[in-house]
Amino acid sequence: MSERFKPFATVALIIEHEGRFLMVEEKNEFGATVFGMPSGHIDAKEGIIEAALREGYEETGCEIELTALTGIYDYVKDYETIFRFCFAAKLKQVPETFKPHDPDGEILAVRFYSKEEIFNQKEAWRTRLVGLCMNDYLNHQAFPLSIIEKVVP
Repeated sequence: MSERFKPFATVALIIEHEGRFLMVEEKNEFGATVFGMPSGHIDAKEGIIEAALREGYEETGCEIELTALTGIYDYVKDYETIFRFCFAAKLKQVPETFKPHDPDGEILAVRFYSKEEIFNQKEAWRTRLVGLCMNDYLNHQAFPLSIIEKVVP
């Protein structure tokens, strides 16, 4: 029997406030500073919605409210398959300064970018999924959160 295939499942949040988008800056595996929307892996025994809320809190230090699912992405790269669930979200309260509660200590900064700043810095994106998710959001692609049905034993 061959080894069982294990894809990665991730969540990402597009958080818009007053026409600007909340992004996190971090180092990539090569040590370069990159940025993207708050995102991360779904943990074991964690639902998609719960993961999105947790990642939003960890990476921004803020309580998050999800408003829609904007897309699901099947991303195959370098011997990996990643399934990303991207959500539109909003901050329940906008702080003066962001203080991530990042258990891994990977977040360098959290700040708002304009749409133009995001697309003018493609070379600094964490992944090309930044552009795909942003384009779907900007094109008003939105599905109700009820499309995700959590099944419990």
